[in-house]
Amino acid sequence: MAATEKRPEIIALARELKDVPMCEEYERMVSGMMYNPNTPKLLEARHRCRGLAADYNSLDTKTVPYDQIYEKRIELLRRVVGKVGDGTFIEPPFMPDYGCNIIIGKDCFVNWKYVYVHVHVHVARRFVVSGWIRWIKTDSISLTVLDTSLVVIGDRVQIGTNVSIITAGHDTSILSRRKFVEFGHPVFIEDDCWIGANVVILPGVRIGQGSTIGAGSIVTKDIPPFSVAMGSPCRVKRTIPSAEEEEQDETNPFRNLVREDR
Repeated sequence: MAATEKRPEIIALARELKDVPMCEEYERMVSGMMYNPNTPKLLEARHRCRGLAADYNSLDTKTVPYDQIYEKRIELLRRVVGKVGDGTFIEPPFMPDYGCNIIIGKDCFVNWKYVYVHVHVHVARRFVVSGWIRWIKTDSISLTVLDTSLVVIGDRVQIGTNVSIITAGHDTSILSRRKFVEFGHPVFIEDDCWIGANVVILPGVRIGQGSTIGAGSIVTKDIPPFSVAMGSPCRVKRTIPSAEEEEQDETNPFRNLVREDR
């Protein structure tokens, strides 16, 4: 459901980001109110994002040494999104809507999307070799972010393949679609979360710190911190200890591991 008034705290956060198309309709958009997406400044912002995302996705890795790919990727990513921390890496293809409404913390990782194709190879007349091959489909999308409102991703978040983060919403009224108005609500993913493959996160959701969302889940409501949740709709199955609690557990197998920097 659309909001009826602006959210000053969301607008203030948006003002800290680069290249936002600040105007009346933008303020309504990020606040969750009904707005007109065909306002020229919003059209221009989406057009700009398409071009910058294309630059990011089309980087020819054959021309960049492996030990320089991170620096090149982060340089391009900082042109696309509103703010991103050091150490974050998004495997292409990445498709945002506005880009400028996305905040990503440090040391995050987003995986790419594979397509598995079953093949039969006929050898001579009597033999068939059959199996699955893994193929990176060039027109597939690893992460889709419809950032009509703000998408705020914390530090050390890991996101699996083919995840959709959706802030955009529509009223069920047919007339609202004929008038071409819509709304959006922000999405927050707090520090240390793991979002499994093929997860869909819907408008207005907050996923609490340290939580794991199981593959294929549709997240329609807030998930409390330190939860393991899954399903459609996504529900909490169990809770887990915090990182500080794990540090005190002498039996934890990860307690004494030394992190290797990229």
